[in-house]
Amino acid sequence: MTMLLNAHTVLTRNGASLVLAGVTDLSAPAHGQTGPDLDAALAGRPAHAPVVLMDHQPRMAQNAAGQGVALQLSGHTHGGMLPGLARLVARGNNGFVSGRYDVGGMTLYVSNGTGLWPGFALRIACPPEITRFSLRAGPVRNAE
Repeated sequence: MTMLLNAHTVLTRNGASLVLAGVTDLSAPAHGQTGPDLDAALAGRPAHAPVVLMDHQPRMAQNAAGQGVALQLSGHTHGGMLPGLARLVARGNNGFVSGRYDVGGMTLYVSNGTGLWPGFALRIACPPEITRFSLRAGPVRNAE
């Protein structure tokens, strides 16, 4: 398994390319690791290939949209975990809590995840999920 720590890889199939990029978590510097660097993750990518970005926290989605990312996959929020908590979670994540969002023409998907946050062994009205995505060719966005 290759970790995409502020890096990308290019997947090619039938002559078409897809960029799969990842950034480190915003909390990484507190653990002695490099913080997220979207510019580094996208550096050298093919100009006309769509980009799928994996970013644990959804709060910087507007920045990713501005860089031409087509799809951002995030988690972090656990869907709010409890009724009412989603309002607080949204405040710390630029309004993103669970599900699909359009952010400046980019699709952001925030998964509830499959498990529990270690500090809270509780989830009410927020089902765990494993999401399957089917990617299909379509118009390509470029940040130019």
